Amino acid sequence: MLRINKRHVWTIIILITLIVISFFIVRLTDFSKLELFSPLSLFTYFGVLMGFSLTIYTFGLSMVVDIKSNINSLKELSTAEKDNLYDKLVSGFKEIKQDVWLIFMLIIFVVSFAILREIENPFGWDLIDYQIPETFFLSTFLISTLAIFDIMKTLFNLSEINLELLKKKK
Repeated sequence: MLRINKRHVWTIIILITLIVISFFIVRLTDFSKLELFSPLSLFTYFGVLMGFSLTIYTFGLSMVVDIKSNINSLKELSTAEKDNLYDKLVSGFKEIKQDVWLIFMLIIFVVSFAILREIENPFGWDLIDYQIPETFFLSTFLISTLAIFDIMKTLFNLSEINLELLKKKK
């Protein structure tokens, strides 16, 4: 049976909301004139975000051994509490990993849309009025910014867990 995760539902709702907001911003403003959202600028932005997010992930992984040893050293924690903390640690890194993959996929999509925007439409459809590439570029910018926020929030939460463990240790 298909199990629906509340987190996935919220993620889909947020993504759809960002796409709809992007569509209206593009349609109601002179968005297409902004150089900040050109494919080249977005590619650079995503490249920087990718490097930043991988650095954060690597930094976070370096904390794992310290956090795990702090969890193990606390004698007053039950095995269930320790398992819960391990699960939070693993869950945090899965979340960061998903956000890094999301940013990587957005880079591929930006490059694809940049190429498709330059290719003549073989079907003769008039899609210029819909401003699909512009809507997509703004959506990817918003989504990637949200992903980097999620990465930072998760890393800060893991750091807080480590600090709380250090307080209990003393």
